[in-house]
Amino acid sequence: MAAFAVTWSDQFGGGGGVPGGLEQVPGTVVVQAGNHAAHCTATYKANHQHVRVHLADLSQVVPSAWPRTHALWSSPECTHHTVAQGQPRLQGEFVDGLFSTTGADETAIRSRATMHCVPRFAEFHQYLFIVVENVVEARLWGPKHNKGAAFNAWLAQLRAWGYRHRIVYANSAHAAAYGPAAHTSRDRMYVVLWHESVGRTPNFDKWMRPLVVCARHGKVQALQSWKLTDSCSPQRPWGKYISQYTWRCPHKACATVDLEPYALRPIAEVLDLSNPGPLIGDRYLRPHNANTWRKIQDGHLKYGGAPFIAELRGGGSTHRPTSRPLSTLTAGGNHHLWVSGTAADVRDRHARLVTIDERKVAMTFPADYELIATAEKKQDRDKQLISMVGNAVTGNIARDLGAMAFEFITGQELEPLGLAA
Repeated sequence: MAAFAVTWSDQFGGGGGVPGGLEQVPGTVVVQAGNHAAHCTATYKANHQHVRVHLADLSQVVPSAWPRTHALWSSPECTHHTVAQGQPRLQGEFVDGLFSTTGADETAIRSRATMHCVPRFAEFHQYLFIVVENVVEARLWGPKHNKGAAFNAWLAQLRAWGYRHRIVYANSAHAAAYGPAAHTSRDRMYVVLWHESVGRTPNFDKWMRPLVVCARHGKVQALQSWKLTDSCSPQRPWGKYISQYTWRCPHKACATVDLEPYALRPIAEVLDLSNPGPLIGDRYLRPHNANTWRKIQDGHLKYGGAPFIAELRGGGSTHRPTSRPLSTLTAGGNHHLWVSGTAADVRDRHARLVTIDERKVAMTFPADYELIATAEKKQDRDKQLISMVGNAVTGNIARDLGAMAFEFITGQELEPLGLAA
């Protein structure tokens, strides 16, 4: 279709979720990738052998060492730029070296993915299109007394090199413009930048507005409706699905009704039904499992014996049916307990944690995608794999943004496959 290939570089590429999405777009190829964690680069190389993958601290890599490409995807780690669970991020001590075999120090303590690498590489390469992916809280990067000031200064650097931008707040469970959505909810911020020299603007409406079914107007592309809260407003959009925004019909006559995207996919499609796990009565009635047992009982009563996921993390997380997408997967552990079986007594039902392979597929990696750990101990290896999957970019988001980039760079139109669903 394309007269030439649209080439991409992938900064802080993790285990390779980005090329799995971008390269679903015809005429698109990832040329170069880099990351600071050995198990991530080993996984990336094993599954994307055509990509030149660089194991390095990218803050120390000169931009001229990377080949010229049309576009850049960058996923800087948020560790030192934002807050988590209301707690400020701390620098910590560096112990085992940049290429630690456990993978813990380089990802949790000495974050090497820095936002400053984006303008540094953009200055040299003058990419036509850039996507910067991060948690939504990264928009608040700056001192406590002036939240967002450092982020605004970062954007100013990119504007100086000829870039215009738009910030997209999207959930992976909704992105289905050029193929299916993910089986998991995942709110992220995508700073989309394009070079003014191209002379056109990316078509955000075409690729970033999911389909909803309106009772009056049928299937339509939704509008993002921002709530008025302390953290956001329609004039200051920022945040996550449900908490700060919903989707609504674009017609004024029914624009007050919240609607769910048509593309939602149940986590039940991912679960291995042949492996239900042990009986609940044999495992989850011990005193140290009191909170888990409470959530299992609550879900059993709420869903009337239907299968559900008990969410074991803290906060307001409780449970949801398997007919819904999985709640957000994190890098910090396995917090999803699948409860199945039809017994009236909850103790006679089965439960097990969602496996790493199931989590991988929920994040849109293919079932045969090879995950590689480099740690020696099994516990550390599992942590590496859970972290790699939990930190990944879902391929469907990369695919849809990649389709928008392809149109912008080449001037050729693509048909949004999701609109025909």
